[in-house]
Amino acid sequence: MARLNGILKIEGTLQDMTFYKTQDGHLVKTKSGVSGDRIANDPAFARTRENGYEFGNAAAAGKLLRDAIRVMAAT
Repeated sequence: MARLNGILKIEGTLQDMTFYKTQDGHLVKTKSGVSGDRIANDPAFARTRENGYEFGNAAAAGKLLRDAIRVMAAT
């Protein structure tokens, strides 16, 4: 993990580097992770897509329920 010792105190992302502040000071790390295109198409991520689909449906159902209760509570 890189540590920033200069006078610049940057937070956020520049190109492939992310600058952030912790209790240990300002740190820098490179971007990592899997591309969205690979998650959308790779057979190895089929369960990830399935879980995302289920989560999306649950979030939509929760919103529908909250909206219905909000209308009932307002009357």
